[in-house]
Amino acid sequence: MWPRCAVLALGALFVITTSAAPVVPAATTLAEGSTFPFPYNWNKFPSAWFGANDTDWESEAQLAAIGKYSMAILGWQHLDPVANWTAVVYYQLAQAAIIKERHPDMPVFVYCGFGWAMGLNNASFPPIMSVMKDPVKSPYRDFFLQSTHGPVLTNTDCRQGHTTAAATGNRCTGYFWNMGNSSARDYFVTKLVTPLAISPAIDGVFFDAVNYGYDIPEVRPFGLPTLNVPDCTNKGGPGCEALVAGTIDVAVRTTKLLNAHGKVPMLANPGSFHQPENQHIWLDEARLVKALAGTSWMTYYESMRAESILNGCPTGGVTKGICVLDNMLKESKIGLPAVTHTYLKHINASDPTSPVESQLTHIAAFMLAQAENWYYLGSTQPGWWDYNYVWDKLYDEATTCGKPKEPAPAAGSGPVYTRAFEHCKVSLDCTDSTFCKGDIQFGL
Repeated sequence: MWPRCAVLALGALFVITTSAAPVVPAATTLAEGSTFPFPYNWNKFPSAWFGANDTDWESEAQLAAIGKYSMAILGWQHLDPVANWTAVVYYQLAQAAIIKERHPDMPVFVYCGFGWAMGLNNASFPPIMSVMKDPVKSPYRDFFLQSTHGPVLTNTDCRQGHTTAAATGNRCTGYFWNMGNSSARDYFVTKLVTPLAISPAIDGVFFDAVNYGYDIPEVRPFGLPTLNVPDCTNKGGPGCEALVAGTIDVAVRTTKLLNAHGKVPMLANPGSFHQPENQHIWLDEARLVKALAGTSWMTYYESMRAESILNGCPTGGVTKGICVLDNMLKESKIGLPAVTHTYLKHINASDPTSPVESQLTHIAAFMLAQAENWYYLGSTQPGWWDYNYVWDKLYDEATTCGKPKEPAPAAGSGPVYTRAFEHCKVSLDCTDSTFCKGDIQFGL
């Protein structure tokens, strides 16, 4: 394992209490005229690695394997046992420092929940425990969405960690932030974002489930309505604007704070340009882009697969979805950096040892929209462990393509989309709008 002294040093640097904000050293801002703190290499296919690794981090073989990729993002699942479900983020930072020392030019990100407060994060745990001890009179009660049965919670971290709330001292429990509460927003930015902004070990932060900041009342976990957002129900309502506006406020403040320290946020599923069918509480991505004008940030797609990329689009054959293709093409046009994640399937779905499908069609879909500071993730499910990432020879082949010779096609210009690169041509055939097919012609 990595040295405990590294963890202790980072822990000492970023200790957070509920009564005082951390001391912030002088900012290292993004350079004048620069939009990103790390360079983008068009001469290498930008495959990324998103690991929750439980193997030997300090072995040369492990570091060499990670070094083949163009970006590394560190999850949290692998750190729970050694951290005893406590202050996991400090261990992430320690591991990020190891990767940065070995690969100084590789952008490295660490994980932070956005839409929900994770008990395994030391900054989130005090208000969670306060509410657990006194659900009615806790000063933090309205930091979190409340239902008729108390705080709206999730045990997803418990399930992913194969444990229970009782076994972890409730550390694997998560409460959903009430983004309509200004004090909760202040707490999030001060206590969760600031220590990551000042860390010298990373280039950015992956913020998970941005959409949870506004759509949890609509999906109503466990069938229970949210009570402490006035005039907001699962069918929408004027009060829901507080959640949408609050989510944007946190995104803007977080981005500016990270940018001030030479870092960028990666916002997971922050919204969409096209309002999904039957979605009542919605964050229009155009509104988010406008609010973040003049800042540097990235968006992240939880799941991008070529065949279903048209789902939810006006020209798609499947009405349910966020219209990923049009979204990506619009982001490419405005120069918004993005990361797409494809969960790869095994040829035999019931046999996890069977061969994995080819990534060709998904890589083609990615390259169709690829712009500066775009990255591609391809992993088998669940997608967060070292064994889910295997270097694919297609990454080497795609590297030969070079730079695009033309901009990405316009959204809705299909059904067949093509784009020429210096030495290849990518295409996405959506003639069957329920099942798009991607391809790459190499060696041109």
